[in-house]
Amino acid sequence: MFRIRMTRFKLSVLFATIALVLSACGDEDNSEPPAELTRFQASARLELLWSSYADEGVGQQFLSLEPLFLSDKIITAGRDGDVSVVNKADGDILNEIDLGAVLSAGVGGNSDVWLFATREGELIAVDAVTAEISWKVNVPSEILSRPVLYKNNVLVRTVDGQVVSLELATGKINWSYRQTNPPLTLRGSSVPIVARDRIYVGMANGRLVALSPDNGEVIWDVAQTVPQGHSEIQRLVDIDGRAELYGHVLYAASYQGRLTAIDVLRGQFLWARPFSSYTGVTIDDRNAYSSDDRSHVWAIDRLSGATLWKQEKLQARNITRPVLVGDYIVVGDYDGYLHVMSRTDGHFVARIAVSDDTEGDIGDRGIIVPPQVDGNNIYVKTRNGMLYAFSINKLAAAEENSFQ
Repeated sequence: MFRIRMTRFKLSVLFATIALVLSACGDEDNSEPPAELTRFQASARLELLWSSYADEGVGQQFLSLEPLFLSDKIITAGRDGDVSVVNKADGDILNEIDLGAVLSAGVGGNSDVWLFATREGELIAVDAVTAEISWKVNVPSEILSRPVLYKNNVLVRTVDGQVVSLELATGKINWSYRQTNPPLTLRGSSVPIVARDRIYVGMANGRLVALSPDNGEVIWDVAQTVPQGHSEIQRLVDIDGRAELYGHVLYAASYQGRLTAIDVLRGQFLWARPFSSYTGVTIDDRNAYSSDDRSHVWAIDRLSGATLWKQEKLQARNITRPVLVGDYIVVGDYDGYLHVMSRTDGHFVARIAVSDDTEGDIGDRGIIVPPQVDGNNIYVKTRNGMLYAFSINKLAAAEENSFQ
């Protein structure tokens, strides 16, 4: 699930409201139960290549600590600041680092430098060769999305509505850009996209901005979604999920808002449709794919915004953003399952329980971070810090069978 962040005043009001509701309803749980998994005819198979206990994970915290995937290794970190360098070929732990800090965002960087963000609003750069800390710098507030490299700079998006540029070599702040956050936001931040010498960022107030990476000046600023309703919850339109750029068109989705396609050269909408997502968008040469706030998976025509198909059988299973591998779409869910669907019409073709730890807490084996794809391989990280690598293979007609 997503989490909501708010001011202290709003928090006290919310607690008072919750107290009234609980006094009226007792211990009744009104949350929507997750859909039961249904049987289907499998036409593909997920095969485990390796698994590795890489770090301590995030426990019950809702933190998307995405690993950094390099050509031959994976840099992954747990909330407690334990970092592991994992061999991409076999899952062996090559090195371990203890940063001594509570982390709040996924790993950024490249083969030369690794970047980590802490709960206390600190950005840490680690030399990839020596595995030693190069510098630590305080930024205005907590970072919840992975740091992004642009030339010799680092770009971070902070929870107080700022985009900050820092020198990669020293951590010195170059410039910052800020928009005022609404009183109520989702617990998360979208990752800035850098392309065509511009920075594209989705903000908590439902606006999309294009900035100059040189000085942070605004190139254009559009309302991706306009808040509706009377209550602060009804007016939540946070852009937390991943946006994607295809050519000169930026695709983005907001919570309780819209899915849009924007011409980034002019800052104008090509199309927009009602949609609510906190996971974001994935693009191929024909379609846009997204999981909405009810865990329905959609395929939408990239040029017109028309619905091509919708898969509703994972409702309320808190699925990740869809990722693409070959002819398939893959999502992970709260219970640690990987679901594989056809790109053509969304029917299920394969499924696997990532963890076989039936004694563990369901929350511990859940998947928050979207799977990562490299060729025919799929890499998955669970809440408890386990890292898995799978291959996906099409079954011969004689092998197809019922699968649950």
